Amino acid sequence: MAHCEVVMVPRRGRDTVELRAAPAHEPLSSCAFEWPRAWRIHTTDWQPPAPLQVAHLFGLMAAPGDALVVSVARFGLEIDPLAFLKRSLGSAVVAEATRVGYHGLTVAVLELPSPGPAWRVVTSGPAVHLLEARGVARRYLDRAASTLRSLSGFEPPAQPFVAASVGPLRFQRPAAWTAQSEAAPHGHHRAHFRHHTSEGHLAAYLRIHAVDRRVHVGGLPADFEARNTQRLDVPGLVLGAPVEDPGPQGPTRRREGLYLKRSVETRHAVRQVGPMLVFADACFPGDDRAPVRRLNGRRCFDLAVSTLRLEG
Repeated sequence: MAHCEVVMVPRRGRDTVELRAAPAHEPLSSCAFEWPRAWRIHTTDWQPPAPLQVAHLFGLMAAPGDALVVSVARFGLEIDPLAFLKRSLGSAVVAEATRVGYHGLTVAVLELPSPGPAWRVVTSGPAVHLLEARGVARRYLDRAASTLRSLSGFEPPAQPFVAASVGPLRFQRPAAWTAQSEAAPHGHHRAHFRHHTSEGHLAAYLRIHAVDRRVHVGGLPADFEARNTQRLDVPGLVLGAPVEDPGPQGPTRRREGLYLKRSVETRHAVRQVGPMLVFADACFPGDDRAPVRRLNGRRCFDLAVSTLRLEG
């Protein structure tokens, strides 16, 4: 296979360049981002990544120990970049991290104590680009991630999203997920969203429950939370203890377990949107059973929660 072609494009009046990487015959893996001048470029034979794997694009080096490595993974749908990064690095590396989280919806962050490496994963269209920095390269990592863009020309992303609603709230959901509203008591609003396999089996589930605190004046969030949690007590579902799980727009809670003896994962978040107290819950297959569907389910949950807004 040919090497990935990398071109430096000068930026007028700046001490940086835009690096443009174009793997041969692979437009979905191309990318561009801003980086300081005079770093040496290193390329290797380009090999497209296997499913759930990353492939090396190129590296940059300024001095021994100061390096950036750029890799790519490709999917036909949206995935959770942080969960994918954790999966790629392994639990032993993740346990040593001093910083884990997001910069907005598109950039996942994970860092080890210096002089160890720091990572960013950037969602760019139908691919994710992984940036691994060591030494001085760590200083420029956030700028590179914030300026990274796809050169594929295949925008928007492979998986379309559409507007959804629950009561006076609006948010984004995948177009492939079916929507169903539910009759609810005055001051409550509920909606359900389901994703099915081509065989018709339920693959993932999302529920949004909103409480209008203009109606339920003085109601305690903890009381609403207790009633909301009870709705997950369904026959055949056994869940472990909740653990903190960072999301793009705030904390979430994750639980692993079994549903009818098959591995599942649930995710839960609480958000205040104007006068509306919102509870979001999702359930999708476990990593050992359907890793891509799990990553996609987590991403759809994050998109819904992050785009919640009042109508108008």
